[in-house]
Amino acid sequence: MSFPDNFKQKYGDSLKRDPLLFDVTLEVKKTELVGTLEHLKNEGFWVLTDLSAVDYLKPDIHTKVFYQLQNPKTYDRIRVFTYINREESLPSVISLWPGADWYERELFDMFGISFEGHPDLKRILMPDDWIGHPMRRDYALTEVPVQFKNDVKPKVPSKIIPYVRSKQK
Repeated sequence: MSFPDNFKQKYGDSLKRDPLLFDVTLEVKKTELVGTLEHLKNEGFWVLTDLSAVDYLKPDIHTKVFYQLQNPKTYDRIRVFTYINREESLPSVISLWPGADWYERELFDMFGISFEGHPDLKRILMPDDWIGHPMRRDYALTEVPVQFKNDVKPKVPSKIIPYVRSKQK
């Protein structure tokens, strides 16, 4: 993938190639996120293929949120990411990609990330009265049975994770 010169001038050293995935990554500040995503969409990255996050406890507690975009004409991909602290919010990108609706709801449900301007930010996977956010690294692994929505059958951690099984013996 070779980006136009205006990309290199605009983003400089923040534009990097991921050696494992052969994608280009771009780290942006939270305040520049929507403007950058809008610019990329105008440059042909019309498809939001993923929106996800990774939670970290060290060296400090924070969350990395990334947007995976694709240009359907050139098949180029770019991953745009930003870091936020716990309990911080991000602006919603539903105005750019209406399909971001469920991605943002999932990040709210699993990581506790709020999206400013989201029209219906509520849980999508966990029961409405569930306390906590299961994808945070400090969320306790429990044997509490969960009644998921749509009659999805829960898995018991000690039956699928060897570490939990060995600690109970």
